[in-house]
Amino acid sequence: MESDAPRHVLAPAAGALASMLLPGAGHLIMRVRRVWSMALLATLDAAVSAVVVAVLVSASSRAGLADLLADQQTFMGLGIGLVAMAGTRLWAAADIAWRTRPQRRRGSAIASLVGAALVTAVGVVPLVVAAEAVRRTDRAVDDVFADHEALTAVPTEARPSHAVYDPAAGTTVDGAAAGATPVTMPPGEWTGPVATTTTVPPTTTLTLPPIIAEGRVNVLLLGGDAGPGRWSLRTDSMVVVSIDPITGDTAMISVPRNLTKLPFPAGTPLHDAYPDGFPEIANAVYPLVRLHPELVPGADDAGAQAIKLGIAQLLGMPIHYYVLVNMAGFVDVVDALGGIDLHVPKTVPSPGNPPGSKHDVPPTIEVGDQHMDGTIALAYARSRSADSDYQRMGRQRCVLAAIARAATPTAVATGITSLVDAFGGAVRTDIPRDRLVEMNALLTAFSSAGGLHAVRTLHLAPPLVDPARWDPLAVRAMVAAVVEPAAPAATSAPVDVPANVLADAC
Repeated sequence: MESDAPRHVLAPAAGALASMLLPGAGHLIMRVRRVWSMALLATLDAAVSAVVVAVLVSASSRAGLADLLADQQTFMGLGIGLVAMAGTRLWAAADIAWRTRPQRRRGSAIASLVGAALVTAVGVVPLVVAAEAVRRTDRAVDDVFADHEALTAVPTEARPSHAVYDPAAGTTVDGAAAGATPVTMPPGEWTGPVATTTTVPPTTTLTLPPIIAEGRVNVLLLGGDAGPGRWSLRTDSMVVVSIDPITGDTAMISVPRNLTKLPFPAGTPLHDAYPDGFPEIANAVYPLVRLHPELVPGADDAGAQAIKLGIAQLLGMPIHYYVLVNMAGFVDVVDALGGIDLHVPKTVPSPGNPPGSKHDVPPTIEVGDQHMDGTIALAYARSRSADSDYQRMGRQRCVLAAIARAATPTAVATGITSLVDAFGGAVRTDIPRDRLVEMNALLTAFSSAGGLHAVRTLHLAPPLVDPARWDPLAVRAMVAAVVEPAAPAATSAPVDVPANVLADAC
């Protein structure tokens, strides 16, 4: 019914503004009669708004946000609630604007309705944008995380080898010919600070548990390179993060991309196909097995599951999940965070413009504290012109650590839309979405235990391991010493392993 209130030119805008605060309020202020439908609308909006506010308040902490993202129904309900709030306000504002428009002068009526439309847009558009952000986030989370439980890669017994590392020769020699000399890993060979030294048995008198790191959560981090001009996706970075879910105690083991003869657990089709280990270097496993998914039956991503199986057998520890980062999408992730801060210990020649570059990369990345955008950070992580693959691996770990530092609540909130899109296109994992709450608990325990500064790190690279000739039991001994440093070891001739090695100054 038409209003009997005065038809002032500002009345529609004022009514719309009141409707933005509470649908129906404009009708009360403008004394529009017989608007029982607005009373019903106001009641509906109040109920929906209360639920939306409660959900947002519960998600104000990291744990609450993880809980919300893990529950897809509630999360999508949040988006629907935001759309409902926008709809009730739009309806109420349009109704009151039309009822209170000036009727004697056409120009005044048009001007008043335009003003009301602008006020309505200011109130409704943010709700629509927020609802769209929820939809995009849900899609990205679905793209990144799995919708069912992952397949844990479980190792079987390792077969001993005669190949052992000879520190005097600086290479791996035949252990039988050398009298089975114990493997020695002198702390002086490491380039970083050594906090402690752990004693573990040599390969000749080894006593190890059948499976290392039971009771821990072991996640394989893979850095893939699938940019333009690259053949499929090769995993150039392979790092296992092992976390005690109770104490937060964390160890990281890096596996070089050029490791040969990557083994697979006995009884698997991969072991049947490659009983003596994978014939090429380790980073070729992913693209090859993706072409032959029958080698890993039941896996959504056969290539990633194959690497899980190989790394599990190599290290002697179960691998529960993988997280694969496509380095071509890495640029967008860093840019969405506003860049990262890194200390560059020595000048690094640029590898040229990497895949996904947004601008030209300078010829060198200079020494000192640097703020890098995604393009420069990717070039820094990829360069291997001045040193070896192992230094390159170290730079990649430094870049990942810098991303973790840059992902502050403020940075995430500021770039949430672009960050969601970037992660959706760059990250893939077999961690189920409904386990996000448990993953957040792991991160909390990790932070409480000291975070990155307390991580024990092992690099399976020279001088400790020759990627072309390595001893399975020696590798597992090193892993056991770093992952479970307090575990007793039966030995007659100890092997010294630095238990906390940060081989790269970040």
